[in-house]
Amino acid sequence: MRLLPHAPLLYRSWLAASLLVPLLVAGNAVAQLQPPQQTQQPLTLASDPAVLARAALGAERGTLVVGTLRNGQAAYGAAYNPEPPSAPRAIASGSAEQPMFEIGSVTKVFTGLLLAQAVQRGDLKLEDTVGKLLAGKVEGLSPAVASVTLRQLVTHTGCMPVMADGVTGGAPLVEQFHSFDKPLFWAALARIRLTAAAPPCEGAYSNFGMALLGQLLAEHYETSWGELVRARITEPLGMNDTVITLGDKASRMAPAFAGDRRQPLFDMQAYAPASALRSTAADMMTFSRAVLAGANGPLGPAAARMLTPLARYEGAEIGYAVMVRGPEGGRRTYYHAGVTEGYRTLWLLAPDTGEAMIVLSSNARAPMQSVMLAIGKSRYPVPTTEVPLDPKRLDDYKGEYRVTKSKSLSFAVRSGRLLVRETGRGYSALTPTGADRFAVTAIGAQVVFRRDASNAVVAVSLMQGGSQLDGRRVGEAAAVTQE
Repeated sequence: MRLLPHAPLLYRSWLAASLLVPLLVAGNAVAQLQPPQQTQQPLTLASDPAVLARAALGAERGTLVVGTLRNGQAAYGAAYNPEPPSAPRAIASGSAEQPMFEIGSVTKVFTGLLLAQAVQRGDLKLEDTVGKLLAGKVEGLSPAVASVTLRQLVTHTGCMPVMADGVTGGAPLVEQFHSFDKPLFWAALARIRLTAAAPPCEGAYSNFGMALLGQLLAEHYETSWGELVRARITEPLGMNDTVITLGDKASRMAPAFAGDRRQPLFDMQAYAPASALRSTAADMMTFSRAVLAGANGPLGPAAARMLTPLARYEGAEIGYAVMVRGPEGGRRTYYHAGVTEGYRTLWLLAPDTGEAMIVLSSNARAPMQSVMLAIGKSRYPVPTTEVPLDPKRLDDYKGEYRVTKSKSLSFAVRSGRLLVRETGRGYSALTPTGADRFAVTAIGAQVVFRRDASNAVVAVSLMQGGSQLDGRRVGEAAAVTQE
């Protein structure tokens, strides 16, 4: 779940929104031009999970548990702040030994899997529309809203807003998550305003759209979304600690924080398909194993289907609510991240190596970026060796390059170095690595400029963590003060 628009804790991408960045929690590839805090040793999926946990929690309060899967074996590590007075028990694989956390928008992956199962069974089609599925149930839908398809909802390409009624963040967003029951939700759908005249749209994250998808599935099967998750995913897999309602498990929830401030649990009703699940590292490792097992595993062909790319999204691709990084036919990474008022989560699969990772934090401000970016750099390395470049050639690259409707990259020259900044952020220095090629070494990003037939620089590509954003030159960059 994303609580604020365009904020790092939203994890809009990863690897370019972190590596994982959600986080992510949340920003797009460009949003990670700010260097992460350095760690002593490079972090990878093979790192000790306790080391990963300490790096991901940093100096923030709370509890953070990391689970990793490697060579068929699950391992767990934890970090605590403050440290308990006596050494805590080792995190064991049994769910009963593990603290519970809100997993935020990682819940969307479960909604995506439910759709993959429905399509696999032939119960629904990706091109089924909102209007078809709600015929006779919800009145007053605009033709544009009625035309939105299940494919567009599960890939965030349905032109749906982040939330209903123009809400984008802050207290109104929290209140809407808490207060919307089904009648309020359906009423909001009847007055929803799409972000464009008609779908499909450029991928734009939507909590409302994913909640709508989950409620459509529930209506189709004449049950609740939570019951679908229990009957079709968690109960068959034995994920007994992955729930919406805590009941007698409430005491196992890791106390939640945002920085130093305690936070309440984040309960919701109609928005449940977007962010309502609570879970443990052990349960999420069980889920990861099932997905990695593919068509021959306990989830059957739907496990493979859910990872199938369906649309372009933030410089890469998206499957059934699963973010996809890496080239087709090459090394691919699948992930989702999430954040609530007091928790932050990252779930990641690397099928090429059979690895998986879950990061569960009880602090919404846990600095997971260093872990996300380090893993992204290890899986998708870029050249970083500096190649001498005549400073006079740097003027070729100066200017503004539009990469999305709302984001651009600006390049400027200062003290003989080429600098880059994303809209709304500060400048970072680039290291020349080849002809028209540069690197932001701290975050494992590569910038490649492209020329036209007259040898003028007209475009740029930003590659990071298995994603690529392309931009066309649209103007001159603002002047940068010389130091």
